[in-house]
Amino acid sequence: MKRVLLALSFVICHLSFSPVRAQVDPNFYIYICFGQSNMEGNAQAESVDKANVDKRFRLLATCNYDSPKRTLGEWYDAIPPLVNPVGGLGPTDYFGRTMVAALPANVRIGVIPVAMGGSPIEMFDKDKYQQKMKDNPNEWWAQIARNNYNSNPYGRIIEMAKKAQQVGVIKGILLHQGCSNNGDPNWPNMVKKIYQDMLKDLGLAADTVPLFVGETLRQESGGACYGHNTQVARMPTVVPTSHVVSSEGLPGNGQDPWHFNAVGYRILGKRYAFEALKLMNQELKADPDYKFTTSLRKFYTVKQLNLADNVMAMPGQLQRLPVTATFEDNHTEDVTKDMTYISDDFDFNGSIFSPTTEKQGTAEACYTDFTRKETRQTVNIDVRYFPFAAGNITSLYGTVNYDEVARSITAKTAGGQAGWVYKNGVDMSAYKYLVVKLKEPQTCNAQIRVFNKNNINSVSYKDTINSRTTIVIDLHNMVYNAAGATIDPSKIYIVSFRCSKAGTLLINDVFLSNDSQYTPTGISDATRLNDKGQMINDNIYTLDGRRVQSPLRPGVYIQNGRKVICGSKH
Repeated sequence: MKRVLLALSFVICHLSFSPVRAQVDPNFYIYICFGQSNMEGNAQAESVDKANVDKRFRLLATCNYDSPKRTLGEWYDAIPPLVNPVGGLGPTDYFGRTMVAALPANVRIGVIPVAMGGSPIEMFDKDKYQQKMKDNPNEWWAQIARNNYNSNPYGRIIEMAKKAQQVGVIKGILLHQGCSNNGDPNWPNMVKKIYQDMLKDLGLAADTVPLFVGETLRQESGGACYGHNTQVARMPTVVPTSHVVSSEGLPGNGQDPWHFNAVGYRILGKRYAFEALKLMNQELKADPDYKFTTSLRKFYTVKQLNLADNVMAMPGQLQRLPVTATFEDNHTEDVTKDMTYISDDFDFNGSIFSPTTEKQGTAEACYTDFTRKETRQTVNIDVRYFPFAAGNITSLYGTVNYDEVARSITAKTAGGQAGWVYKNGVDMSAYKYLVVKLKEPQTCNAQIRVFNKNNINSVSYKDTINSRTTIVIDLHNMVYNAAGATIDPSKIYIVSFRCSKAGTLLINDVFLSNDSQYTPTGISDATRLNDKGQMINDNIYTLDGRRVQSPLRPGVYIQNGRKVICGSKH
């Protein structure tokens, strides 16, 4: 009996002092976040970033901090800096905030961040990091690795991820890296190895743990490593479960050519979250019951749409009307691709429309932001074959500048060519004439060219302008070879000006017409002189002004300002 009591007492004591292992919460979604300085966070966190962080957004400390005080391997509220003591605000911050706002209240988000400013991708390869550390002991990233990650960043990721798997489920991996491997064609495969190593070492499957790869700062925002985005774009072909996170339109910090500013990091974080939410088949909107703090609501809520009241567009191509939105915290974002339109005059597919002919009408532009607030604005749309907005004039060859205000096309080099491109082709066959009016005689020995293919190296109709300021082209008689073959006006892809020497065209207007007043004569300009003042006679016209090319059919023609007779062969 005493033995039974003693044994029972031992069991009770053992149970009382044994640690109780936490249960895995299937609604605790955990994401590994790694990379270099942009993932580390390079912007100074502001008060709006530190206040009222949702307690459903959690950070697993991957190193020890003194300020704020954090201990390796412990969970904390995700208040920046998240990655390490030398980091700042980065994409991880608003990735987590967006995720918890979009997902049901029973879902938590946890992040495991490991990053080092300037780090090459090899520092996350478990087979290469030691050599990298040995070869570069004094690099800034090597010091961060020693001070924070025991000289083994990959090992720290795996160590912390295994700890996180005791309480939650790893749902994805976020990467932002590239400037230290800028443009390296081997980079996608190096990332692939690291990704596969992580999956294997953590017992994960690629189809349940996608990889999200962020683009570097774009050229138009001052980025020096924008060329690396070509390699980022390759990721889905190298790793089918990877997804690119765009940096389009994100602002740089204005101090160096590598980093985003605070607004850029907030938007980038939101974009990482949107990519993750898409894979969950989640609406890219906040959960209807989510309670925003005032500051967070301002970041997500649109104050106004910035869309011109009157917009000019071209037929013959899929296009979007450019729109930016100003949010209540006064930052702006390009929301062009997220717009929808309601119109009785045009057929829209979401934000895309493709008019086939000239037309005027209206559309109601609609944008619903993350907080589910809808903003609308009416816009007048004028579709023209030959709009003069700068975005509608395409440089096709050589160095050509277009001035929208002056409507001038200036060729800096011989052979310069620019004009209107209809990517899907347009039908001009309902019109008789293409009319070009210049403000003054051109100085670049220009031709008007019309193409049946979207290729300036294909055959084309050519009309040399010479000294004319009004040029009328018979659309149904655009002969392009000696056999009399013509350009089909129902399938026009390019109308352009080609300059055989440097100079300028000042354009008054270009339009299509059925007005008989524009019946081509061409006779007044039949005589042309070359640079030596000698007459050249490649322009031959019918009596009604249509230009033709030899061999000629029997008849009477105008050549060099004189009537000539072409007899029949016997």
